[in-house]
Amino acid sequence: MGGSSDDASSDGEKVLAHESAAHDKRNWVRLSYDCNNHCTFCLDSNAHDGTMRNNLDIKVQIIEGRKKGMSRLILSGGEPTMHPNFLDFVKLGKRAGYPKVQTVTNGRMFKYPDFLNTAANNGLDEITFSLHGHTAKLHDALVGTPGAFVEETAGLKAALASGRFIINIDIVINKQNIKHLPEMLETFIGWGVQEFDLLHIIPFGNAWSDARDHLFYDLDGNLEYLQRTFAYARRPDIHIWLNRFPPPYTEGFEDLIQDPYKLNDEVRGRREEFDKYLSLGKKLSCREPERCKYCYLQNLCDTLDTVIEARKEDEVEVLRFSGEAPMAGTLPVAKTARIAGKTLDDAARLAKAAKSPELELELDDYAGLEAAIAADGTLFGKKLTRCYTDSVETMTRLLGLDASFEVAVFLTKATEPAVLALGAPPARLVLAQRNYDLVSDAHANDVDTRAFFAAYTAPIPVENVPTCILGREPRKHPRMLDVTMLGSDARIDMTAYTKRYVADAYYTKALRCGTCSENATCRGVHVNWVRAHGFAALAPLGAPASDTNTNTDTDEQAAAE
Repeated sequence: MGGSSDDASSDGEKVLAHESAAHDKRNWVRLSYDCNNHCTFCLDSNAHDGTMRNNLDIKVQIIEGRKKGMSRLILSGGEPTMHPNFLDFVKLGKRAGYPKVQTVTNGRMFKYPDFLNTAANNGLDEITFSLHGHTAKLHDALVGTPGAFVEETAGLKAALASGRFIINIDIVINKQNIKHLPEMLETFIGWGVQEFDLLHIIPFGNAWSDARDHLFYDLDGNLEYLQRTFAYARRPDIHIWLNRFPPPYTEGFEDLIQDPYKLNDEVRGRREEFDKYLSLGKKLSCREPERCKYCYLQNLCDTLDTVIEARKEDEVEVLRFSGEAPMAGTLPVAKTARIAGKTLDDAARLAKAAKSPELELELDDYAGLEAAIAADGTLFGKKLTRCYTDSVETMTRLLGLDASFEVAVFLTKATEPAVLALGAPPARLVLAQRNYDLVSDAHANDVDTRAFFAAYTAPIPVENVPTCILGREPRKHPRMLDVTMLGSDARIDMTAYTKRYVADAYYTKALRCGTCSENATCRGVHVNWVRAHGFAALAPLGAPASDTNTNTDTDEQAAAE
C-alpha cells in the first residue's frame, strides 16, 4: 500500500505518488504466528503455530531496520494486534525515527476506543484493513470466522471517524467475491475509504488446499468485473493498487500494474527457499505446472532456471559486467564482454576480469576513449565492437571517429531529433530501446516508438523493439549471462538476480499476443514500458490458422536469454 491519501489532480500525479510510495524502504516485522481469523486463502497459514515472536527479536529488527535506512515500518503477522506488546512496538518504531509506521491487520482490535487512541498517540500512521466482502455473509465465509465482519467494520469506521490515520483496504480477489468487487468498492467508498490494494489470489498456504476450486477463478470470464473495478482508479480521489496481478489482464489500466520493484520484497519473503535451491539444488516445493500458472512469480522462476542453465554452460554469447567482477570461481567463455559503468576507468578494471576477445561498452562518460583506442582498433587488448549511449554529444563524437565499432544510441526524446538530423544514417548506427527502473523515467524519456519507426524506415539494426512495433525483425537478443547476478564466489545470488531481473528481464505481452505468429520467439516489452505506454501499440502479426489461443494467463514472457 502507498500511504498517499491526498487527492491527486491527475493520473500523472498519481503515478508519481504511487512510484514514490512503492519505492519506500520497507521493514516488514512479523509480530505473531497466530491469527483470530482463519482465512480460506491465507498464504501464511503454514507458519501459524499459535505463538508470538520474542519481544527482544522484534525490538532488534525494528531498530536495526532503521539503522539500515528503512523508512517505513510495517507491523504484520499473523495478526499483529494479537501481540500483547503491539502498542509498545508502534511507539518504538516512532522513537527509532521511522517516518511511517503502518500495520496490516484484520482490524478487529480497533473497535476498542482505548486501543485505537493509544495506537494513534504512540505514532501509528497507517492502518491497512483486510476486508474481503461487503457483507457479513461474504466476508465471514472467506475469513472462516463468524462475527468478524461486524467487529472489523466497527474498527474501520472508528479509525475513519478519528481522522488520525491513513486508511486503506486490502481485498484478496477470488472466485467468491470477484463478481461483487464493484459493489464492494462502492460500499467502502461510501464509508469514506479512498485507497484500495487489490491482491490477486496466489497458490500458497490455505489457498492451495482443498479449497482451491472455490478460490481460483477464470480471469478471462471475469474481465467485466475487473474492468469495472479498475475504473474507480480514474476518479481523482480514489487510489487503487494491484498486487501480484498478471499484467496482461490490465489493458486500459496498465498504470495500475504493480511496481516491479516490489518483487524484491516478495523474493525476500521466500529467501530461504530460493537460497536452498541455489546452494543445494533443492527444488522449490511449489514448482508444479498446475500451480505455477496461477503464480505471480512464475516468470521470475522460469527465468531463474534459464540463468542457472547458462551458468552451468561452458560457453555463452555475451557476459555482462557491472560493478565488481567475482573474486573467485570460473565463468563460462564468451565471445563478447559487455561492460556497463560510469567511466573508462571502470571499463578498464572490468576488462581485466573479462577473458572475451571482443568488448561492448555502456558508459555514462566516454571521456578518453579516442586516446585509449589502439592503432589496430582494439581497446584494452580487445576488439571494441559497440558503444551504447543516450547522449547526443557522445553519439556525434563517436560516429565521427574513423573506427569500425557500432554506436548504439538509446532512442529518447533527447536523441530523436539528433538521429533524424543525421539524414541517411551512418553505417555504424544502431538504435535501441532502453529499459527503465522507474516508470517516471519512461514517461520522461521515451518517444512514441510506433510513430517513430513508421516514419523512420532506414534498414539499420534496432534492439529491444518487438517486430509489431518496429515493422520488421529486430536484432536478436543474445544469449547472455549477467555477471551482476552473481556473488563474489561467481554463484548466483538471489538478491542480485532479482534486481537484474526487474531491471532488464521482466517482459510482458498483451493477451492478444497469443495469436501472433511471432509469439514463440518474441520477448514482448519491458513491464515499465507497458506501465508507461500501455499495451495498445502491440499488434499481433498474422497467426497460424491453428493458433487461436489468446490467453497468455500469467505468462509475462520475460527475456530468458
